[in-house]
Amino acid sequence: MPVFNFFHWTQETGYTLTETGPLVQVTIGLPPALEEYHAKKGLAIPQAVSGYALLDTGASASAVHEQIFFDLGVLPIDSIPTATPHGAGRSFVYPARVSFPGLLITDYRMDRLIGSDLKWQTIDGREIIMLLGRDLLRLFLLIYNGPRHDITISY
Repeated sequence: MPVFNFFHWTQETGYTLTETGPLVQVTIGLPPALEEYHAKKGLAIPQAVSGYALLDTGASASAVHEQIFFDLGVLPIDSIPTATPHGAGRSFVYPARVSFPGLLITDYRMDRLIGSDLKWQTIDGREIIMLLGRDLLRLFLLIYNGPRHDITISY
């Protein structure tokens, strides 16, 4: 069982776990079927988008900043009712290939990611592009160590 530790501290801002929440690097790319289509047609494969995922135990499903899907040319496959702190609504669902470099997870196929307007920067300049919800967190052991300002993830 691999174990990964992520210390949340920078020289400029000091300890950041309380302000930013638990973060891991993430890369969002084309879903396998769309990448295969591009390859067969000789089309350029868009560059995957990198940023950070906020581990969100309050989210039942993982979400990605919707503009990323537009930029990659990924069309929605469904829409579902969603409830957020801003109220109830409907959101589109997209497929994608997701990698977590710091966890040594590459090209993980996700068939149902919620598109959301959630891109923002943390106080230390990290760009949040994904909420990692319980649909993925259920696969991990997560330890949030507030006194040490770090998180430990194992799977």
